[in-house]
Amino acid sequence: MKREVKTVLNQINRHSMNNTQRVLMHLLNAEGEWVSRKSIRVPSVGSRLRDLRKAEFGSFDVRCATAQELSKRSTNARSTFYAIEPRSITGDSVRQAFRTAMIEV
Repeated sequence: MKREVKTVLNQINRHSMNNTQRVLMHLLNAEGEWVSRKSIRVPSVGSRLRDLRKAEFGSFDVRCATAQELSKRSTNARSTFYAIEPRSITGDSVRQAFRTAMIEV
């Protein structure tokens, strides 16, 4: 993860994050690895993932694939996995997404 992004993440009050920000934090902590939809424990996770693609939440390039496409073992070959394209993760995009959860300095 880029130093600039880590700096922004260190300025976040995790207790005041909304569900879209929680999803983003989960994906950022995966550091480019695929994350199963089931592992993201927030209401309406699909909607929150779509939010991350909007300019209001940083315009992230959120990728989607099935277990079958990723050749992952799963009880359901249609299980869905998500990852953020690392090139779309910038200090500005992360700052935009977490603007409401930033610690005042």
